[in-house]
Amino acid sequence: METSLRPLGIVMELIEELGHEITYAYDDLIFVNHNDFLLQFGAVAGKLDLFFNQECPKEEALAISELLVTGALTKGLEVTTKGSYTMSEQPDNNLQITFFPEP
Repeated sequence: METSLRPLGIVMELIEELGHEITYAYDDLIFVNHNDFLLQFGAVAGKLDLFFNQECPKEEALAISELLVTGALTKGLEVTTKGSYTMSEQPDNNLQITFFPEP
């Protein structure tokens, strides 16, 4: 089984250039400050899926999406908007993330 390296450093640069900050990276997920959106590494190195928090205003999501997709291309990355998500804390202090793919 082949494991590809995930370009977290490049993604971090991209996020910071757009005025955001990575607050946590866990497995294939990248959490960004204010939880307006998160990124998920795809099966292919350099490809990321973009999900917006359902509480993020649509106009803001569109603006962020445009900047991320365009900025990613300049860094050799590919970002694809995939849908939305919700996040809730469970009684055992774990977070539950529910993804809602775009139709």
